[in-house]
Amino acid sequence: MSKINVYGSFMQALLFSGSISVPKYFLSHYSELGLSNDEAMLIIHLLSETENQRSVDLEALAQRMNLDLTQVEKMLANLFKENLVSAEKRWNSSAKAWYNSYNFVGLIDELAELWAIEHVKQFEEVQSLANQDRSDISPSLERIVRSFEQELGRPLTEIECNFIRDWMSAHYSEELILEALKRGVSAGIRNFRYLDSILREWEKKGLRTREEVESDDAYFQARQENKGKTKTKTTRNIRSDKYENFYL
Repeated sequence: MSKINVYGSFMQALLFSGSISVPKYFLSHYSELGLSNDEAMLIIHLLSETENQRSVDLEALAQRMNLDLTQVEKMLANLFKENLVSAEKRWNSSAKAWYNSYNFVGLIDELAELWAIEHVKQFEEVQSLANQDRSDISPSLERIVRSFEQELGRPLTEIECNFIRDWMSAHYSEELILEALKRGVSAGIRNFRYLDSILREWEKKGLRTREEVESDDAYFQARQENKGKTKTKTTRNIRSDKYENFYL
């Protein structure tokens, strides 16, 4: 057999003779279940036999693991005792016969509980850090954050909280920040960059309070109305002059 054929035959045997998927979570946490390396490897070997639909040959398995049969039987008995693995009979429909197999529901339950405990701890740590962050903020900032969350109907993100901190550091008053929020919501825009542009525009105009903002709005409205009146009056005069010249 040529070298190429040897390599190709090996790859075919490697890739198409079957494979087993071992959960990464099991590999990284089996020691926390009190399993030794040999016991974890035994479980992997038993998993590889589940699709064969025949009784597991423990003696052949012991040889593959380079262990004595008594060692494998002892480890298997310990897995039964810890309710991680259990024995059960299954029916081979092709061979019309029962065979001895293994059930791993106990192992799955233990891993699921371990996973749940980990995630509860992570959640508690995140909540603890969030509470610490909130305990460090000023009462004014706390009120603004609470008002925003009530208006938006959701908790603020860290980026949004940083926007508010920056506004307060720039000495925007609490009432001015809440007024910007009110106007953004009225316009149907809840983007914090939009609110930031409102506050910066007021800063350019030297507006520091809500009363000053409202006065500026009233002044702007009056100017717009005066422009409209002036334009109407000018149009009327042009039309009048036009017809006067026509009749001269």
